[in-house]
Amino acid sequence: MEGLINRLFDASGKEWPMAFLFCLACATLAWDDAPASEPAQPAAASASAMDVVSALESVLADAIERAEPSVVAIHRDKSENASETLAVRGKVRNPRLADERAVPAPSAFEEGDAISFDFGSGVVIGDRGEILTAFHVVQGASRLIVRAAGRQVFQAEVIAADPRSDLAIIAPVSVPGEESPRLKPLPIGDASTLRKGSFLVVLGNPFNAARDGKASAGWGILANIARRVEAELGASPLAGKPLQLPNYPTLLQLDAKLNLGMSGGAVVNMKGELVGLTTTAASPAGFDAMAGYAIPMDRAGRRAVETLKQGKEVEYGLLGVRPYLRNTNRIDSVSPNSPAARGDLQRNDEIISINGEPVVDFDSLIVAVNSYSAGDQIRLTILRDNRKIEKDLVLAKFPVEGEIIATAQPPAWRGIRVDYLSTLNANQAGVNILELVDSGVVVREVEPDSPAEKAGLMKGRVIRKVGDQAITSPSRFVEAVSKIDGPVTLMTDVGPIVVR
Repeated sequence: MEGLINRLFDASGKEWPMAFLFCLACATLAWDDAPASEPAQPAAASASAMDVVSALESVLADAIERAEPSVVAIHRDKSENASETLAVRGKVRNPRLADERAVPAPSAFEEGDAISFDFGSGVVIGDRGEILTAFHVVQGASRLIVRAAGRQVFQAEVIAADPRSDLAIIAPVSVPGEESPRLKPLPIGDASTLRKGSFLVVLGNPFNAARDGKASAGWGILANIARRVEAELGASPLAGKPLQLPNYPTLLQLDAKLNLGMSGGAVVNMKGELVGLTTTAASPAGFDAMAGYAIPMDRAGRRAVETLKQGKEVEYGLLGVRPYLRNTNRIDSVSPNSPAARGDLQRNDEIISINGEPVVDFDSLIVAVNSYSAGDQIRLTILRDNRKIEKDLVLAKFPVEGEIIATAQPPAWRGIRVDYLSTLNANQAGVNILELVDSGVVVREVEPDSPAEKAGLMKGRVIRKVGDQAITSPSRFVEAVSKIDGPVTLMTDVGPIVVR
């Protein structure tokens, strides 16, 4: 048995899977309890059992030790009923503290006697100090204070945030003459490789408890994969209010305990890789109070994180269909001028796969489509009159509700930035303009005193043509205007507008 224990690690030092160690421990203990009629070796069996348990304990402790330096605590100063996040790179901030209970000054944090009433956790994931956290931890902040390993305390600012996935990236504020914090990034793994029963470590850094910067750890198994939390009353795609991703079956369910302040904490596999981000916002009344939930670092999660690290907006694909029922994959209606309409999808079509991935109901359809970006081409396999048909479609952009933060904006052209037509809100336009306009881009932003503003362009206007060239996407618009000098005639939903 000792020889078998020694083989738990190969020549490179890589440990065997935890499930194997656990089964081996059980088998060894069973050996120890063998019937008296069999030759008994109590001393050897007992020693072997302890070796297995020690190996299990060592693997667990090593995973925690590797991940712990990357987990930080985050304090938020926030105005009451704040509707805008001010602690954003490049944004003018309110120097006044938002709440009398907030920590009075950064120096109090350094002395270790400050108490926070508004805090969460975060995970260092970038070489330049980028910290991944849940958006609800930093949303509305006028100031962010971070405690990290080694008793480091520093102010941070939001680089980008996505309300749909509830993810945000923050980074230390650069202070002239001061050394940047020494932060250790945690590698990101792939949550799609996890199975129910996978051993996982949960690490959080509750602000008031972790004044030394050391994270609290817990461990357990993955209790369930792709769990959902029901939407709040009135949040329905049929009611015109898009659902957030936690309202779809995307969350990991853990049996590890999540304490107050654990939102934005790390879920780590036995290799020491980040495979999820804890979110206590997904534990409302009426759900399992002992369960913890986490946003998975699967294909969609990793794509969102990489996009946010660059300071960019996360774009989600839009197909443009409505379901017959949420628990079916059958189409009830197709939105006019949507990708689905252009691809000739019809009522009663059943979508059975996207790029080869099975679709079983409308939730799985939304999750599959949202893992791609606007402008991506996908292949749908549909069932129509008992015949399989394949359709290639280019996705539009899903209209995300809430505060979107992106500090790396594309360059403005003569004072305007444009977006996909699918992001235009019919209520803002006053009519369902998507049924009236079959192509174009919508003006998302107009800079004050710019040539575009002086020409009469406003936010929400639809640009259909640049000169004689039809426009179908923001990239086509950028390509068209980049070749033009001097006055340009834009054909809009209210007629021609000349921008000089």
